[in-house]
Amino acid sequence: QSFFDRLNELYPDLSPNDRKLCALIRLNLDTKETAAVLDISPESAKVARHRLRKKLNLTSEQNLASFLSAI
Repeated sequence: QSFFDRLNELYPDLSPNDRKLCALIRLNLDTKETAAVLDISPESAKVARHRLRKKLNLTSEQNLASFLSAI
């Protein structure tokens, strides 16, 4: 719960789907596992991760899972 509170505090513009994706990434699910949970194709999951990186203003050098784990 505190993860979502902190995420909402830092990034209030994230959609509910973005928050769900953040939680799945934080659980260390890979793209295929994330796609299965969200009932979307692996390619769509990859695009969603890319868009999430842009929304979080992450550079290509920053690891998304590590970033979310630190929140």
